[in-house]
Amino acid sequence: FMTGQEDIEITCQVIAERLKQLDNPPELAILPIYSQLPADLQAKIFEKAPDNARKVIVATNIAETSLTVDGIMYVVDTGYNKLKVFNPKIGMDSLQITPISQANANQRSGRAGRTGAGTCYRLYTEQAYHHEMFMNTIPEIQRTNLAMVVLLLKSLGVKNLLDFDFMDPPPQDNILNSMYQLWILGALDNTGEITPLGRRM
Repeated sequence: FMTGQEDIEITCQVIAERLKQLDNPPELAILPIYSQLPADLQAKIFEKAPDNARKVIVATNIAETSLTVDGIMYVVDTGYNKLKVFNPKIGMDSLQITPISQANANQRSGRAGRTGAGTCYRLYTEQAYHHEMFMNTIPEIQRTNLAMVVLLLKSLGVKNLLDFDFMDPPPQDNILNSMYQLWILGALDNTGEITPLGRRM
């Protein structure tokens, strides 16, 4: 498991180069999978490997839960993924490489041996797993821009968003920053109420 398309492409290239350095290397099909890969190339991971050949699939977290590939015997987990995170100080979302959660780690290890015996090699310590990783991934509402959520709640008549009973409450800075952005755009008025323009948004 790698963090993104660039890491996957580099990893596939390094594996291919290392294979060329071996005398009489085993036949190995190197297959990338990430969300932007065309569907026909994504489908190759499900094709049976030729006799006397093995497959190595280099994937993002797209392969954590949504895919089951027969015959995966080994998983190598780097312990990282990319998450979209909103920084209220600069008012922008960015993709950041972050440690995965324990739940992600368990999903990844579950890819090995789905249809037979398997092993997961984790490139982090047991201490890191138990003491540095969150149990679950931080909910998206707590780490992304809330402008559309604010607009929706305002259009539904919610007056005070800071007192709203969110299931996973986002940081107040994110709510206030989103309200400020919407005010700048004319979607909210000076009292924080939605404007006709905001309703059209």
